[in-house]
Amino acid sequence: MGTCRHPATSGFTERRMIVSLRKTVMTSLIGALALSILAPAAYGKREAPQTPTNLAAGLSYSVSAPPSATYPDAGNELTDGSYAATVLSSPGWQGHLRGMSRTVSFDLQQLKSVSEVKANFLQNNGSAVYFPMKVTVSVSKDGTEWGTLAEIESRIPTHDPAKRTQAYAWNGAVDGLPRGNPHADMVLARYVNVTFTTDDWVFLDEIEIWGVDGRAPSAKTLPPDEPAAPEQPGYLQPGEATAGIRSLALLYNGWNASGFGNWTKPSIMPYLGYENASGETVDLLFDGVLFLGLNAPSTRSFAESGTPSNKEDWQWYLDKTFAPDGDLSQLNEAAVEVGTRLGNPSHKAKAVLMIPYPSFKQSDFGDVDGDGATENMNQTQIGYDAAYENRRKAIRWYVGEAIWRWNDAAYSNLEFGGLYWLSEKVNLSAAYEEELIAYTGGLVREGGGRFFWIPTFEGTRFWRWKELGFDAVAMQPNHFFTPSIPDSRIEAAAGYGKRYGIGIELETNERMLRPGAPASDGDSWRRRYTAYLNGGVEYGYMTGAFRAYYQGAEAYLKGARSALPEARATYDWTYRFVKGTYTKQ
Repeated sequence: MGTCRHPATSGFTERRMIVSLRKTVMTSLIGALALSILAPAAYGKREAPQTPTNLAAGLSYSVSAPPSATYPDAGNELTDGSYAATVLSSPGWQGHLRGMSRTVSFDLQQLKSVSEVKANFLQNNGSAVYFPMKVTVSVSKDGTEWGTLAEIESRIPTHDPAKRTQAYAWNGAVDGLPRGNPHADMVLARYVNVTFTTDDWVFLDEIEIWGVDGRAPSAKTLPPDEPAAPEQPGYLQPGEATAGIRSLALLYNGWNASGFGNWTKPSIMPYLGYENASGETVDLLFDGVLFLGLNAPSTRSFAESGTPSNKEDWQWYLDKTFAPDGDLSQLNEAAVEVGTRLGNPSHKAKAVLMIPYPSFKQSDFGDVDGDGATENMNQTQIGYDAAYENRRKAIRWYVGEAIWRWNDAAYSNLEFGGLYWLSEKVNLSAAYEEELIAYTGGLVREGGGRFFWIPTFEGTRFWRWKELGFDAVAMQPNHFFTPSIPDSRIEAAAGYGKRYGIGIELETNERMLRPGAPASDGDSWRRRYTAYLNGGVEYGYMTGAFRAYYQGAEAYLKGARSALPEARATYDWTYRFVKGTYTKQ
């Protein structure tokens, strides 16, 4: 029998359920209404977004190397909010001279959200003040792990003659954050570094770091850079890149008012072969000779400075060097004689020849392509592109002529080492200078030679020697000539050699042949020369590097033939150094 439901009990239960449901709905509606009433008040308590300010304003900072004493930092002038006029004498500028780069470091005291970093620089290439090639902005939360926020290259070429300023800037809203932060427009950091390259003079007056305190919603942490082992290739080793040359002696054979520069077989022999005190050739010495000149009989200059040389001057140099009894012929005869004396008549010396500098200020070089028109290289007269093309024409003519003459001469005891770029730095005022150098290197290699360069100490963009197309490079320490420069300069040059994979030039001149005290100051000059020799032992370039030897005019020749024991000793020291047996004096 089925269960009987009582009608009265069932209706009561249904009414209770309806009442309960109504109460629940009313409660929900009241709650929603309360939230709608309270919501505006709650949102009204939220803080408005902070307006970015210059976090670096008035902030102290440190610089990796102090500015020049001529253009010093008067005290927080990079953060004083004052921008200098476009003249060098404006007190707001601080100047930094070469030295590869500088880093300006800021401590914001606590974590902050950075939205923009910008640094302001001056260019006045008439005074060798150039925009940095690159400005790098790095940030850190702890001062230990750093991330590269931006690498900003100059938008204005260094050959632009206008006196003007340029701001290098990272802007988060425009540039974003690198490495996995595509939507962030601020970076969370306490420490900020601004690093700029210093090719020559670099002037800056202000650095700004814009942002807000604390962590803004759009601020993200920049991951630290991957650790990279410092590149240290070591010195350039003698070998294929140097045409097999270990020790390259510089012999100047241009025009000189004193008559110096005409080399003969007897005057060259002490370079190719070591002569004992009796004048007997007893061993080999330098295995390579670089012929180069600074002036033509017109007194025009083959180098960057002075009145620019022209085709007539370049032709004169080629004629002199390749004459039947000219410098190369004398070098060949000296190689034959030295080899014969040492029992090896087939001994060969290697020769390298200079390439004069094709000045961008030369407006009447001469016709090199037979069209009847002179080649105008003056970029201010005919424009950058046309001037560059005419400079290429001059180089193409000279390199082709030099290599043709070399092959035609067929010297019995000489080998072609290559050609040498006479300019000792990259001229940033010349348009397409780097492209011109690279083009020249290609021509030299097509002709079977190697492309040589001996830049000054920290010479402009020497560190880009591979990109420039050079094969063999040796840096000048520029220590010998200035007594105020300490011996630490030798160590610095050696450091560059090992860091950038280049060789070292030893430097001296006839002053080291003078008598000692009290008659003269020869002792002090000999001490400066031995700093190079001692450095070769201490820093490893005596036996492990390609080396060039600058000797003024004829210092090694005169030392070999000198009756003064102190002077003769300099030649003996040099011989032992070349052979790797020199011991520190």
